[in-house]
Amino acid sequence: MNTELMEALNVLEKEKNIRKEVVLKAIEESLVQACKHHFGKSDNIVVNMDYNTGEYEINMAKEVVENVEDQQTQISLPNAKILDKRAVYGSTVYVKVNSKEFGRIAAQIAKAIILQKREEENRAVYERYKLMERDLVSGVISRHFERRGEDGKSTTVNVSVNLGKAEATLMAGEQIKGEEYKVNTRMKFYVVEVKDLPKGPKILVSRSRPE
Repeated sequence: MNTELMEALNVLEKEKNIRKEVVLKAIEESLVQACKHHFGKSDNIVVNMDYNTGEYEINMAKEVVENVEDQQTQISLPNAKILDKRAVYGSTVYVKVNSKEFGRIAAQIAKAIILQKREEENRAVYERYKLMERDLVSGVISRHFERRGEDGKSTTVNVSVNLGKAEATLMAGEQIKGEEYKVNTRMKFYVVEVKDLPKGPKILVSRSRPE
């Protein structure tokens, strides 16, 4: 079993709602394309992907002929007999392709899918909460974190707020003096601003704005 790959896919499925089958199918199709780029054709390339273990095998289907004219699609009877003793002229044998040189593609494709999915999710979150700017939303206090001041000595305590589909930040300057923000407490917040940043949307909320 390709343990590392399957563990990563399990995390994706749980946290990002990306089904394992989707990623494995993309990897399978990409391996075929990689073979096409390497060998010049892919019509006779067969990728056997085990969707339960993440293991895969690449084979090249070759026709058994008397005179080999195309090394990519044909094979002589003596060589075919080594792979399959039942081989005869006109039959098809499957020659295993060394997939190590294509192995890195699996990780590249998986990463590309993750990034694409993340970008789609970030865009959806941004558009959703951008519409809520200058409006009230309900959220749950998830954690507190300190932010060091410019003098390097003073610190302020900011609060992370779970809005359901995204995390927002309640800066120290947007808090009500003396009000407690206990973790897991549900409260109402005013959405000050939603920024579209490369790392994902940044949502700033307030408890002290007059609005």
